[in-house]
Amino acid sequence: MKAGLAAVFFVSSAVVLSPQQAAEVKNVEESLVAPCCYRQSVAEHPSDVAEQMREEITAMVASGESRGEIIQHYKELYGERILIVPEGKTHTFLFTLPFVMTALGLGFLFLWLRARAPTDAGALLAANPQLAEALRERFRDEVARQTGD
Repeated sequence: MKAGLAAVFFVSSAVVLSPQQAAEVKNVEESLVAPCCYRQSVAEHPSDVAEQMREEITAMVASGESRGEIIQHYKELYGERILIVPEGKTHTFLFTLPFVMTALGLGFLFLWLRARAPTDAGALLAANPQLAEALRERFRDEVARQTGD
């Protein structure tokens, strides 16, 4: 593959792509992150490394390699970190974690607010007449003490 890749680079400067191939090149470039700093996609990054990768990707697409083959080539060179969107379990974990954490946070917030909510005093006093009478008596005593009656 490396010998074929070198031959493709020689021809890549005069490559004319069909609209489908140009779309495929753009798709692959946006799927890979520039390995010089791992901050932007290959399609956007202004570095020499990203420019070289864009040329390589164009040449690979022109030679008939599929998106999967091109991405596999770069995964072999740089590892899984080259992918903007990780595959497999990491992908599932990273994309479900925000939803799970939001649901847990809302659940805890609901329970906390419910625990802090005042109880219905009327229902409590109606269910316990002795408590209601004790509170009335205490209220009368406090009023009498403050007013001097």
